[in-house]
Amino acid sequence: MKHFYFFIISLCSVCLLQAQDYKFGKVSEEEVLEKEHPEFKEANAAILYRKQRVYYDIQKNSGLTLITEVHERIKIYNKEGFDWANKTISAYQNGTETEDIGSIKGYTYNIVDGKLVDEKLRRNGIFQEEASKHTLKTKFTMPAVTEGSVIEYTYTIRSPFVTSMDDVPLQFEIPVNRLEAEVKIPEFFGFRMHYNPKSPIVFPIDKTRENFTYNYTQKTRGGRRVVQTDYSQESIDYMLDVYNFKRDNIPPLKKEIYVDYLPNYAAYLRWELQYTKFPNSPIENYSRTWEGVAKSIYNDAGLKQEVNRTNFFDKELDQLLAETKDRPGKLAKIFTYVKNKTTWNDFIGFQAENGIKTAYKDGKGNTGDINLLLVSMLRYAGFHANPVLVSTKAHGIPIYPTRNGFNYVVAAIEDQGEIILMDATDKNVAIGELPERAMNWQGRIIREDGSSDWVNLMPTVKSQNITMLNMQFDEEMVLKGKSVRNINGLHAKKFRDNYLGLANEDYVQVLEKNKGNIVISDVAISNEKVIGENIKQSYNFELRDAVEVINEKIYFKPMVFAGLNENPFKGEERNYPIFFDFPSSDSKTINFMIPEGYEVESLPESAIVNLKNGEGVFKFVVSLNGRFLRIESSLDMNNMVYTSLDYEGLKNFYGEMVNKHSEAIVLSKS
Repeated sequence: MKHFYFFIISLCSVCLLQAQDYKFGKVSEEEVLEKEHPEFKEANAAILYRKQRVYYDIQKNSGLTLITEVHERIKIYNKEGFDWANKTISAYQNGTETEDIGSIKGYTYNIVDGKLVDEKLRRNGIFQEEASKHTLKTKFTMPAVTEGSVIEYTYTIRSPFVTSMDDVPLQFEIPVNRLEAEVKIPEFFGFRMHYNPKSPIVFPIDKTRENFTYNYTQKTRGGRRVVQTDYSQESIDYMLDVYNFKRDNIPPLKKEIYVDYLPNYAAYLRWELQYTKFPNSPIENYSRTWEGVAKSIYNDAGLKQEVNRTNFFDKELDQLLAETKDRPGKLAKIFTYVKNKTTWNDFIGFQAENGIKTAYKDGKGNTGDINLLLVSMLRYAGFHANPVLVSTKAHGIPIYPTRNGFNYVVAAIEDQGEIILMDATDKNVAIGELPERAMNWQGRIIREDGSSDWVNLMPTVKSQNITMLNMQFDEEMVLKGKSVRNINGLHAKKFRDNYLGLANEDYVQVLEKNKGNIVISDVAISNEKVIGENIKQSYNFELRDAVEVINEKIYFKPMVFAGLNENPFKGEERNYPIFFDFPSSDSKTINFMIPEGYEVESLPESAIVNLKNGEGVFKFVVSLNGRFLRIESSLDMNNMVYTSLDYEGLKNFYGEMVNKHSEAIVLSKS
């Protein structure tokens, strides 16, 4: 890890002045002819140049406007890099005010018949769609893209929301040859700059101050008998905080297994508004607490109004609950009813964009519509239910108190000190479970009285995956047996997400994949559609390549296809934390009958391996009773997040497990 840091710091501490011309339209033949990235040869694409300018435009009549200008030049090396030719730019709108995306220009450059040619991005290739009530998206795909193309585009965002600056990205999933960024902030705004605390690298930023003068013409009218118009030249002098970033050869985000959301680890600059101080005006502080943010959202964003609306569903809900007296039964009915009544429209937000009444009537809505409807129904039924503000994994972890730190909402019930979380936007979650997108650190519960607290969003109860294999050899040394599996909790949800509705023959193919020369039959699955119940799966199998015969001795790996045959952690070092989906208990029991005429010459030894004070435990127990062999292998992962400092221990832990699962028993003729 230290070597990685040293490499990055050494690489990025000096800005090299290159002969390359980065002016728009000055793409060279050499750039188009390049076959692979000189440093990162596995890269599918690379950002040859990126420049972002952020500044404020001042006009006497219209006031301040926040301007963001972006210029990108990208090299496409192969087909896997074609996605980088698709661009989506998001704009925020609030009532009558909206951000404007314009000045879009773009070209694709290719070598055709030995000559450099360009293809212009046409106006009819640019589309705009309303992603949600508050989000407009401008999309375009660069034309004539093929392997080797260089694409280049520019655009400008004009925003009336002058107190909210977007992040300035400094790192991407592909390498960057040259990146420049400039942010100019007038002294009227007291912004504090934050680096991404999850990024393992920090790029130094140059900060300076410079004078600026805004000149304008002042018009005055006066006179007693004859109206006279006078013009005078006026000016405002103020200071600018100037942040500059120029770096060459920025490495891509390193793809690693078990990462929650890779872009969250990219280097970036984030801006926190602490105060404003305009001429002839007092200081207005914007520094907030999380309590204040939560209360503001609850009162001002419509949450309080929505969760207390009940007069449109009361009769249907009364009828639904009429024959159910116990609270767990009522809770289950309400949760199931909302999930079946509504369908998520894939839009994310903590506000009810269409309103819970409309969502109830139309049967669809965003996350706010559906989960606030759930809160309202639960309150109506007598539960102490409240909304919980969440930042999804793709939205990152909030660094400082701001409304923009949240983008999602779930429902919660508080009962005797216990908090039960629910999300009705996912058909396959049970009560107390959240979809993976919402399992992000902690959320903020907002109560009816306006108070709020942090609540843990990460699952704490271990989900179980229990498998039993009963098997023996026939006369032709074909291994025959039966597999029985019991799945609960988030393991069951994951199963439903992946396989619910899959045709039987397709699921058999899934089961047979990577299991050698196997034939699977008589597959039976129960409870797969009963959310909250354990899923039970069974099938029969015949495995024809289970043994190796050497000098009349049989070598047989009893874990067969149930074992872990490869360590998922192969790298020498780790840059990012290790995220498992949820705490898990995975156990496998192998019951094997020694064939007649053979005896056991050697067996694997039993073992227990602990990880980091019992946060992970691997047990491997071997017992032989006459001809009956029993192997019990269990893995308990009691934690779902490990730091990069835990990587070596985790790698060794899994290595021990792979070694035990690969050990063979040796049978010799008796």
